[in-house]
Amino acid sequence: MKKVSKVALASCAVAVAMVLGTSVAVADDAKPQVSAAAGKDLIAAQKDMQAHKWDDMLAELDKVKANPKKNEYDEHVMNELYLYVYASRKQYQEATGPLERLIASKYSPPGEVKQRVVMAASMFEELKNYDKALEYGNRAIKDGYGTPAMQLLVAQSYYLKNDFRDANRFIRGVVDDQVKAGQMPSDELLQLGLSSAVKLDDSAGQSHWLELLVAYHPKPEYWQNLLDGMFRAKLNDRQLLQVYRLAADVGAIKRGSDYAEMAQLSLDAGSPGEAVAVLSKGFANNVFTEQADKNRNQHLLDSAKKEVAADQPTLPKTEADAANAPNGDKLLGVGVGYFGYGDYAKATKDLAAGLAKGPTKDETDARLTLGIAQYKAGSKDEAVKTFRSVKGDPTLERLAALWSLRVRAAG
Repeated sequence: MKKVSKVALASCAVAVAMVLGTSVAVADDAKPQVSAAAGKDLIAAQKDMQAHKWDDMLAELDKVKANPKKNEYDEHVMNELYLYVYASRKQYQEATGPLERLIASKYSPPGEVKQRVVMAASMFEELKNYDKALEYGNRAIKDGYGTPAMQLLVAQSYYLKNDFRDANRFIRGVVDDQVKAGQMPSDELLQLGLSSAVKLDDSAGQSHWLELLVAYHPKPEYWQNLLDGMFRAKLNDRQLLQVYRLAADVGAIKRGSDYAEMAQLSLDAGSPGEAVAVLSKGFANNVFTEQADKNRNQHLLDSAKKEVAADQPTLPKTEADAANAPNGDKLLGVGVGYFGYGDYAKATKDLAAGLAKGPTKDETDARLTLGIAQYKAGSKDEAVKTFRSVKGDPTLERLAALWSLRVRAAG
């Protein structure tokens, strides 16, 4: 990782402070001491360190290393100084030996051990030694000081060593714990989960991670990836229109052909106002690039506007007549009309009334549309309740669940 050198030097600062405070002449037998045999060379190495004379410092440390009379504490101090010089020179491979010896040293206080375990995990990942990175990263997590950054490092190490199954397992565990604790999983961690699922050719896993991404980091491209599979499925016109409604709401419609198809589906569903809104947005976004497309969709827009002019003024009378109809279908039709004109309060009223009156030809579709209208009218809690009640059509049930995620992401 790019931050290893900073982590290493910060951790080494603790060790250096301790070393510089050590005196060969310490008389307290209860404290560890450097030996008279190695003290002179260690002090010389410390002076070289302060002057940034790295080569001279290494020469002094090599003398200590070769000294048969050095004691265990001499070796501990020597390793601290070796670690500092190697980290300062960004010689991470050479730094790993003294670092691991310091982690195992009986002279290392618990707080310093934790710092050095974290440093070891980072350093080994930088060196692409993912097994070692996992050894120390998992140790930090197991012992209770695995930060989100460490969790990400472990996930990356599994992934980079091509252990996608363990990467997926590990990330699921971390994310599940974060969600239960009311925390927000990071975009990077969720993307690693998604990439692992892709590598495993796990379509259900891909949907799982994409749903979490749109719930916590609702970017249009995540929604587009999530909805792409639904667009490729064999859907009837009502189902396809509902997919388009969600895609349009989350900014996941990009192509002119999609704007045109959604507009035509809206017209066929008795929602000319929605068709006008969709095509107007398409022209505003300059999605129709070929002149033939511009001409064709301008004609479609003009036709939709004519239908609006004929339909919208009649809605109040149609609404009154629908109240006396034998079933709820006419009320639902009025509700869809108001929905297309962006009058979501009236759409909510008529769609709910039509469903309550029943029976209807397509209750599931109407219930999903009611939930969308409630959400757009600002009644988010009611919308979620309605989405949960959408049953009977697997495609629309899934869309209802995705709309619930949309409501959650909107806050």
